[in-house]
Amino acid sequence: MSPANWSGNGRRAEHFGARLRAVHAWHQPSPIGLGPGDLGLVGSPHRAEEWLGFLSAVLQVWRDKYPGVEVVETVTEGRARSVPARAASGADLLVIGRRTPGRPVGPRTGPVAHAVIHHAGCPVAVVPLD
Repeated sequence: MSPANWSGNGRRAEHFGARLRAVHAWHQPSPIGLGPGDLGLVGSPHRAEEWLGFLSAVLQVWRDKYPGVEVVETVTEGRARSVPARAASGADLLVIGRRTPGRPVGPRTGPVAHAVIHHAGCPVAVVPLD
């Protein structure tokens, strides 16, 4: 999504007093699924804290630009296919990103977006993460 689009949405959120809840899902890699030379931090108790710090740092730019928008970060261990739909309970809109590099041109959604669209209890917007 282009910065111009984010700016317009940030101004709207500020105008309407909307709250943004940013959710990141993560799960421990299986030691069986790791190939030769792959790194996996299996059993790291600090993994959620690391992801929360990363998410907070990414969102700081938007907090500075739109100080009137309340931003709540949540990091949850679980599959990306199920966490967003559960987190959107009671939401007016769920916005999820879609990775586009290496994908054929067209409106194709990946498995995560597909699952979220079918299981969320609110409208879902899928935006490219270019």
